[in-house]
Amino acid sequence: MAEVLKGQSRQGDAVHAGQKMSADVGFKCVSRIWYDKTQPISAGIDQILDNAKTREDICCPAKHMGMGTNSEGKLILEYVDGREFIPTEHAYKQLATWCGVSHQFVKDMNSDVLAQNGKVKYNRDSKDAETLLHVFQNGYRRIESDKEFRFRTYGDGTLRAMLSDRYAVLDNVWYLETLSELFKEIGGDEPRLSHWKGDADTLFGNVLIPDTCRQESDSDYGGMISVSNCEIGIRRLSQIPSVFRAICMNGCIWDQESGENISKVHRGAIDLKEMRCLIAENINSQIPLMAEGVTRFLALRDKVVAKDVKLSNLFAMVAYENAMSFGVSGQAATMVKKFSDFEASNRNLFGIVNAITRTGQEYGNADWVRFDTIAGKLMNFSDGQWENLQARAKAIDPKVYNKVFGVVTAA
Repeated sequence: MAEVLKGQSRQGDAVHAGQKMSADVGFKCVSRIWYDKTQPISAGIDQILDNAKTREDICCPAKHMGMGTNSEGKLILEYVDGREFIPTEHAYKQLATWCGVSHQFVKDMNSDVLAQNGKVKYNRDSKDAETLLHVFQNGYRRIESDKEFRFRTYGDGTLRAMLSDRYAVLDNVWYLETLSELFKEIGGDEPRLSHWKGDADTLFGNVLIPDTCRQESDSDYGGMISVSNCEIGIRRLSQIPSVFRAICMNGCIWDQESGENISKVHRGAIDLKEMRCLIAENINSQIPLMAEGVTRFLALRDKVVAKDVKLSNLFAMVAYENAMSFGVSGQAATMVKKFSDFEASNRNLFGIVNAITRTGQEYGNADWVRFDTIAGKLMNFSDGQWENLQARAKAIDPKVYNKVFGVVTAA
């Protein structure tokens, strides 16, 4: 088990003495000027979701994705429905690896040839593009035609990644939501994103831990987590807790003491339930959080749905008892879809809570708050309350079930 991080140096005291800090908003070791350059974790989630609006993962066998060149002589992949995608540099390298083509060869064939004096000797032309295409096609034909791939595409016509069926996408939104839920359960202020970079596929930066979420309320050091993750194979998930004396107005971090990293490669099946617990335990062991909240957060993994309880019944009961809108396009149906799309591997209270919070994000601010409240109520369920909810779901009246999901029954 990693040891609790303890800062020793006092060099950052000069920042505290010479700059206004953000103690009034729960970050006493962060300059107010720098605090204003950070953003709440919920804003980071919204940004990723917005960036991903035109994204589509096409999961198909290799034979459904052809290869050619467009009118500009650029290599493209063409899906069976006629859509064409130009690989980004990263996707180009992945494609080259699968086709057994040297990355240096690809770079050379896409670059003008220079003379010794640095001037362009000649430009690459259509013949070069045809040569490159033939080399790729020669390698592509050796890939098993029925081998499944995940082609990550965007509405701008780019192909961002070509991933094998063994590659496990660890969703960026899931990761940030897991951190958000942990701190929400603990209570206190919302974490802030600092030194933040990324898009819908890749994220990296720092998550500042609010003073109000820490057990060590008298600590002179602030707490944060350095995080990174990539859904398309550029980097693995990494999380490193640390403490710091101060973050000054230009973002410089004073007297940082970093802890032990957790690292997860995107390969094979990932148990999200266990991953959540690993994330929480990694932080809490090094920067102790409010004990009661962490205990409740980790305990949710043990509140599994009984084998004799249908999940659809459970969702119907949750929707009915919390006045969600009914019907095939209602909030209840959205909740089921969110669970199916993102939480199917979590047949427990945690998965249900996550489906509820994801549903709230599909509606206006008022409903978002209401759904977070519903989720918070369920997160605080005792073992007895959880068992009683399952019992009610098991015995739900078919008329109630049909009403919730808009099922039409015969007269």
